[in-house]
Amino acid sequence: MSQSYDIIVIGAGCGGLSAALCAAKQGKKVLIIERGSKVGGLTTSFTRGRFTFDTSLNHLYGMSSTAGVGDVRRILDDLDITNKLEWVEIPEAFRLITKNREGDDIDVIMPFGIENFTDAMEEYVPGSKASIAKLFEVAEEIQQAVADIEAQDGDFGRKEVKQIIKKYYNFVHTAPYSANEVFLAMGIPQGAIDILNAMWLHFGVDCDKFSFTHYASFLYKYIKYGSQLPKNRSSAIADAILNEFLSLGGTIIYNDAVTGITVENNCVTGVTTHSGQEFPCKHVICNCSPTVAYAKYIGNSSLPQSAIKRTNARKLGARSACVYLGLNRSAEELGIEDYSVIITDEADSSDQATLMNAIETNNAQTAVCLNVANPDCSPEDTTILCLSTIYTDDCWSGVQPEDYFNEKDMLAARLIANYETATGISIHDYIEELEVSTPVTFARYAGTPQGVTHGYYAYDWDNVITRFMTEKTDNDINGLRFCGAWGTQLNGIGAAMASGVNAACATLCDLADEGGAVNE
Repeated sequence: MSQSYDIIVIGAGCGGLSAALCAAKQGKKVLIIERGSKVGGLTTSFTRGRFTFDTSLNHLYGMSSTAGVGDVRRILDDLDITNKLEWVEIPEAFRLITKNREGDDIDVIMPFGIENFTDAMEEYVPGSKASIAKLFEVAEEIQQAVADIEAQDGDFGRKEVKQIIKKYYNFVHTAPYSANEVFLAMGIPQGAIDILNAMWLHFGVDCDKFSFTHYASFLYKYIKYGSQLPKNRSSAIADAILNEFLSLGGTIIYNDAVTGITVENNCVTGVTTHSGQEFPCKHVICNCSPTVAYAKYIGNSSLPQSAIKRTNARKLGARSACVYLGLNRSAEELGIEDYSVIITDEADSSDQATLMNAIETNNAQTAVCLNVANPDCSPEDTTILCLSTIYTDDCWSGVQPEDYFNEKDMLAARLIANYETATGISIHDYIEELEVSTPVTFARYAGTPQGVTHGYYAYDWDNVITRFMTEKTDNDINGLRFCGAWGTQLNGIGAAMASGVNAACATLCDLADEGGAVNE
């Protein structure tokens, strides 16, 4: 029998690491169990030849250069991480290349800063300025309302609901609707809506279905505060959090997968691992999906019906694929000037999402050139370019093993050709290193069902507000909480860290209610 801990964190992605560090800062005895050989989850890196690639390029929106400004900056400040890293700023919000509803080309570059963004939108879509300015006013109110809801910590009685209704009129009246429904109701011209919709690929839910509350809040934070990356890659964030955690006496076990979470009388009592270790513990935070935790670690016999029903009602979200390119020319020589280019066949996000149900009809991609923001990320006179896409259904499960590598080659060829056609930039002849990851790769590497990288689909009944307001009542098993893309804030590195901190704070409250004693 191994020693006991106050809290055990399963999985060392950025959500799990943030949860562990938050708890350790409060003097709790915390253990992280990681099935792999390094921390970070999808924020790790790998090397091919003379290039080091990020598994996924996770820039942090809401990461202001000013201390305490922006929600992600506040989290990193509170965790004492910000000043341990050197940061670089993303130069512009995004470039969008697509076809509008009349078949004409859309090719726009949108800047950071609300006023700059609004002016640029007016230039591209004359007559849109007033409605876009109003959108950001409403988004700011929503941001304030969400902050108030978070502060309630899931305690919502009639009094709290009445206060929210009275104080935040626009938030209450837009909360039940999708992003596009509210955009149209606000009188935003269709051309401007098509540009606003561009960022849906980051969440995997098209704007006909995606909650206006979440999308507007994201746009507000992203455009107002900009976005930053650690100079030493995304993996540096996970490494910094881990080092801080270890300095406080935290413990981590590598290369040992959890095989069971023991539940007795609907309460967590311990964790077992593949190596045969058993850890008594009343509180577990899972940096993995409830789908995996319930099926692999607990089993239906120990699950309440509410947990089974809720998990079965949810739908697994978007699956990712990436083509990592190391090019033997500089970005300047190749003519690459944009950090992030979103390339789609359809401006209508719903139509585009339908095309992304199948491998052969999915031509959408986000092309990120890291050198534009961080010139020193690769050897001199070279470039790192990552072409990524998502699939809105489990289409890769139908690929036969004998066809898999050929399908990977065709994916790389398709994304490279689409990038060259859309931008007019030739890269094919300058490829020195090429690596491809598919949903199958992510399923194996991250242990996610079907290679899902975006958590559950955030539909209207299961959006971020619903998750916040029902967080306590949805806690089906006492002592078990979740973080990461499967938590309250949805996907993204900043969201993962926020969900980890939230899960830790809720668990710390549970410990306080129990007397708060640290296990010896």
